[in-house]
Amino acid sequence: MNMNWPDQFAEQIIKSGKHKPFHVDDMKTPSGQVHVGALRGVVIHDLVYKALLKKGKKAVYTYVFNDMDPMDGFPHYLPESFKQHMGKPLYKIPSPEPGYKSLAECYAKQFEKVFNELGSKPEIIWSSELYASGKMDELVRTALDRVEKIRELYHDISGYNKPKNWYPYQVFCPKCGKVGSTIVTGWDGKEVEFECKKNLVTWAQGCGHKGKVEPKGENGKLMWKVDWAAHWKAIGVTIESSGKDHMSQGGSHDLSGAISEQVFDYPTPFAFLYEWFLAKGGAKMSSSKGVGTSAVEIGRTLPPEVLRFLLENTYFKKAIIFDPNNNESILKLFDDYDKTLKDETLPRFRDVVNYIQQASIDINEQFPKADKEELNKRIKYANIWLNTYAPEEKKVGVLTDKVEANLSADQKKYLKLIVKLLDKDWQPEELQQELYQTAKDNQINPKEAFQAIYLSLTGKTFGPKAAWLILENKQALKERIK
Repeated sequence: MNMNWPDQFAEQIIKSGKHKPFHVDDMKTPSGQVHVGALRGVVIHDLVYKALLKKGKKAVYTYVFNDMDPMDGFPHYLPESFKQHMGKPLYKIPSPEPGYKSLAECYAKQFEKVFNELGSKPEIIWSSELYASGKMDELVRTALDRVEKIRELYHDISGYNKPKNWYPYQVFCPKCGKVGSTIVTGWDGKEVEFECKKNLVTWAQGCGHKGKVEPKGENGKLMWKVDWAAHWKAIGVTIESSGKDHMSQGGSHDLSGAISEQVFDYPTPFAFLYEWFLAKGGAKMSSSKGVGTSAVEIGRTLPPEVLRFLLENTYFKKAIIFDPNNNESILKLFDDYDKTLKDETLPRFRDVVNYIQQASIDINEQFPKADKEELNKRIKYANIWLNTYAPEEKKVGVLTDKVEANLSADQKKYLKLIVKLLDKDWQPEELQQELYQTAKDNQINPKEAFQAIYLSLTGKTFGPKAAWLILENKQALKERIK
């Protein structure tokens, strides 16, 4: 698996001579709390952008928040009162949280903060501002003038039969403010004729208003496959990739590329297919449907460098299936990160999780070589993991009261042998070896022997390394073996 792919793509882009100036772009519709999967596109484009810079090329990286799309799915975490806004453009819907101008800005800004912390800092472009500036006006008129060609491309490339009265433009209804419920029924070269239909879609109800409006500025927007191509030309994008859903044969990218070249006379940007970041069970994530973990949540759960590692060190053609609720996913991720760094001063995350649950342990003594700032950071994230994701079996604590464990005769015998050892001063590593040897010498199954220790102290059949647990809880063990 070649992890030098960003450099290879940069070299390919440069050698082709077709994609100048070097302008990398990515795009997201902030229809809800942006899921962690969207971070993959941000980081993939960032890697290509930085590979171009590394090769001494002048390059630009922009990120578009497509905030003019309608709210067409209702996030479960919004108050019911927000259902009245279904069908309105996202930038016209009030923010569910204080401090933001709109719902779109709320979720976009929160997402931007996460990817900025990962070291990706593209210039932000808002679709609403792009349209308001007039930079899309000529492209909108071109799309309307050449609507027959666009209908033909929809048919030839994607197999869609668009009716003769179909136009790739949606008006923002001047009466009810919705865009999801409007259709354009005519274009006379100056104004579009439109209707806000009451039952055009199942997720929003139009008001029935009809009228004419000049298709410019914030009066409306192009439909998204045409809009995507128009954005490329308006911004000057020369490099933009996408996930496999858009890059399939006859899919969104093929159609937008054809529209870009044959309608807007603009070359399709350099692109390649990358795999998804998948949710629990391999499901595709969705912001509006609330499927998957939000980027904000995972940004609180993992240090930026570990999250970036997950995104950057998975080959772009390989899907990332990362479910933080899985018992092992976060623990394993820290282990993989540490192995790559090969830094012996990093305190192992799993051990930190165990030690911070035992009040009698001085965690600083357990990691004498560790950088104190790094140790404190891992303590912080270990607490977050324990409080948010850890299953009960990973939460280890010594019980305050004696537990009535159903122990076998061998297990009871083993515990009495262990208690006799505790009058001697032990180093943890030496005691751990002695615990194994005692079980072996007395023909007691080591697994059952150690389960006896854990059951006596925690009421569970597992826990941290037994010697450490015993040495910190000598008196409790002696009391329980009487």
